[in-house]
Formats: sequence, structure tokens, C-alpha cells
Amino acid sequence: MAAPLKRICCQAARQVSIYRSSSTTRQFAESRQCQHTTSRTFTSTSTAALPRRRGEPQNNRRQDEEAFSEKEHEEVLEDEPDIDGLINESEISSTGYAELEQHRELREMVRLAAWEMPLLSSLSREYEQPDPARHPLRWRYTTYFGEAHPASRKVVVEYKVSDLAHQGLEEKHLDKLRKLVGARYNPETDVVKMSCESFETQAQNKRFLGDTIEKLIAEAKDPNADSFEDIPLDTRHHKFKPNYKFPEEWKLTQERRAELEAQRRALLLEEGQRVEENRIVSGMAAIEAERQLRLKQVEEPIMAEARQPLPRGKQGRKEMGQTAGAQRL
Repeated sequence: MAAPLKRICCQAARQVSIYRSSSTTRQFAESRQCQHTTSRTFTSTSTAALPRRRGEPQNNRRQDEEAFSEKEHEEVLEDEPDIDGLINESEISSTGYAELEQHRELREMVRLAAWEMPLLSSLSREYEQPDPARHPLRWRYTTYFGEAHPASRKVVVEYKVSDLAHQGLEEKHLDKLRKLVGARYNPETDVVKMSCESFETQAQNKRFLGDTIEKLIAEAKDPNADSFEDIPLDTRHHKFKPNYKFPEEWKLTQERRAELEAQRRALLLEEGQRVEENRIVSGMAAIEAERQLRLKQVEEPIMAEARQPLPRGKQGRKEMGQTAGAQRL
């Protein structure tokens, strides 16, 4: 009973699959035919609408229908765009164009290095240290190579107070200027250090520092203002670091080196004489003697046990781990 039921189920499943595949093929063909008919600019008549002449055999009509369908298929293919003509395999891809552009840039840089950079040597000049009388101010800027950073707007200026004497300042004016700058003055190097980052750009901060220095110089040179001669210079803001000097007696000269070498040789000779006369114990000899003594103490029990005679008979073979089978071998 089970075998016929199984055969019936298999036949039913096979018929359902055949029906589904045929229906899917028919739907795909109909959709394809609809697309072709809508894309064409002309109208065609169906084969069912063709008039059948009286007395015409059925086979001739079937041949006409096949010929008409082939002609219709050829017209549809002619209407479709030529995809193969749009693709040109000889052209370079976008990645290839990028590699080619990079290669061109590298060749351009190599040409510059080979032909134009050697010509820059004709424009080289010997470095000349700027004259502090003409350029007493030293500016320092901070850059982060094009990146936006809050610290990039900071500008620092340093100048030596004694260099401002070329600007028409006398010694009393310089003393007053040192007192006006306050904690920005370094009494060890006589340098004033000022900075500004209050504005958004470096040019504005530099302009502010320049105006401040001009105001300080004008205030120091003003004869009607207080000269601050009765006020001493305040240096509590600066910590003086002690500068230790190496003693002259400790410096190694050629004579001092020869003297030290002679002293070392004399000490070595004296120590050797003491060892030979047994007035001093050599550390290496004492360590070696002690090592030999301990080694001898460890080896004596082992050698004494090795000198004892071996037992004989069955008991002796058992003690030595020998059996009858091993004895035969």
C-alpha cells in the first residue's frame, strides 16, 4: 500500500514542477514580447488576425507564421542598441588614468630636480648675522603646517636691552626700561621676553607687541615722567642658577696623567712583592684553595663507596638489578 502511494505522490510533484516551469517560461516570453512591442515604432498584426485563404493547407500557414515570427525577431534585434559598440576595450580605466597622472607628476618633479634645482646654487649667499643695531627684535612664530590650532596665533618677541642704546636711549633710560618691563626681564642675560595671543591672527598680535615696545621706549625717554631712580631693580621673579666652575687642580693634563700612571705602577709592584714574601694573602689563591678542599670533601665518600667489593651470588645479582633472563642474554 505504501509503494503505490509513494509513486502517486512523486508523479504529482513532478507534474506540479513541470507546470510551474512552463508557466514561468510563458510569462517571461510574454513580458519579453511586450517590451519589444512597446519599444518599436510600428504596429504589427498578430498571426491570428491573418486571413486564411480558402483551400490553403494547414502546413503552409504554419510556415508563414514561423517566417513572420523570425522577421519580427530580426526587427526587434535591429531596434535594440548595440551594446558591444559602446564598450571599447582599448581604452584605459579610471584607475589607469590615476596611475598615469601620478607617473606624470613624478616625472615632472624629477625634471625639476635634474635641470632647475642645480641653477639655485647661483643665487646662494653667505650667511651674515643680522646687526643688532639695525634689527634688535627677534620674533618667533608657531605653525602646525596648515592645520588650525589655537596656539598658532601666538607671537613671541625677544630683545636685548643694551641693543636699544642704538635707538637713542641713554643708560638711565635703559635702567628705567628694565624696571618698566618687570617680570619679563632676565637679569642674567639682559633679555626681555614678551608674548601675545589675545587676537585671532599672528599679524594682529605682532602689531600689538610692536606698539607696546614703542610705548615703553617713549615712556623711558619721556623727560617729564618719573625716572624711578630711587627704586631699585626688582629681580625676585628670577631664580639665579649657581654656575659651578671646575677646579683647575682637577683638570687632567699630560703631566698629571704621567704622574698617576707612575703611582699605579709603583702600587702594583709593591703589592706583588708582598704576595711573594707571604706578607699579604692573595684573594684568588685563597678562593681556589677553598674550592679544591670542598671538592675533595664531596668526592671522598663517593670514591670510598666505589672501592667496596661487589656482592656475589643470587643476592648480589638482585642488588645489581640482574635477572636470570638478562644473565642469559
